[in-house]
Amino acid sequence: MGLPDDVQKAASPVLIHEAVAMKDSELPVNVTFRKSSSKDRGCWLHWHEDLEFYYVKQGAVCLMCNGNRDWLSPGDVAFVNWCAPHRGTGFQDHTEHYIIQIGTELFSHEVFSWGPGDSGREQKENLLLLLISQSSHLPRILRGCSELNALLDSIIWEAQHKQPGYEIKLKAAVLNLLVFLLRRADLSAHNAVVQAKDLASLEHLKKVLAFVSLHYTDPKEVSLPALSKRFGLSVPYLCRIFKKHTTLTLTAYVNELRCSRAASLIQDGTPLETAAAMTGFHDYNYFSRLFKKTTGISPSAYQKKSKSI
Repeated sequence: MGLPDDVQKAASPVLIHEAVAMKDSELPVNVTFRKSSSKDRGCWLHWHEDLEFYYVKQGAVCLMCNGNRDWLSPGDVAFVNWCAPHRGTGFQDHTEHYIIQIGTELFSHEVFSWGPGDSGREQKENLLLLLISQSSHLPRILRGCSELNALLDSIIWEAQHKQPGYEIKLKAAVLNLLVFLLRRADLSAHNAVVQAKDLASLEHLKKVLAFVSLHYTDPKEVSLPALSKRFGLSVPYLCRIFKKHTTLTLTAYVNELRCSRAASLIQDGTPLETAAAMTGFHDYNYFSRLFKKTTGISPSAYQKKSKSI
């Protein structure tokens, strides 16, 4: 992934929005095979609208996603949802893994249906919006799941061999993959009625997220009033679409970005107080409390754990 000029010149790169270049615009599925060693440092912390799966075949991959860090072993799969900040941070020697990226345009018009809601009727929702709204309920790491591995192996094989009708087989495998994820989420409390305007609100939100990813260390720039004025959206509307599509408030999302970036800096050896200051925290005690609340571990414990790897 290339870095913008202003990022290359910076002492510490910002969270990067990656515009994923799909090899086939009509069939937006990228399958990338990678070999890595313990000397590889991985990529910068970044995010994109495309869904992504890390699938380890040999060795091990350390993935940071939304401030959580997990080691993936052979057969393990990590799911990176829409707009989730993430980076590969470490590898074992002789590691082999696949990165599978799926453009949302491939399934953005599909409808997902499930059991009856309060009205007793079968519920239906746009598949993309359901994946986004259920982000916190979807599995992040799936270990040694034969059904999931078979689906990913099918996607890899079809993308590599391109036999007659592979486009249909590939899309079918992707849709089965997404159904697999959603069937592992508890949808019993989800009763949203999606309107066509929700797709427009998603476009508004993407622009807000792109701006926030560059300015999240400046509280004034990413406050609700400032964003409302910049994008011409009312504060109530902005709050509503942000919560609906990310399951987080704007403040919680910004704090997640700041803590994810701080975790990445600490992983790279940056002193704790410096990492806090670089991500917009001027009160270290507040940073420490928020970091632990967000990642489940204190900055000092995270630093100690990073040094032991």
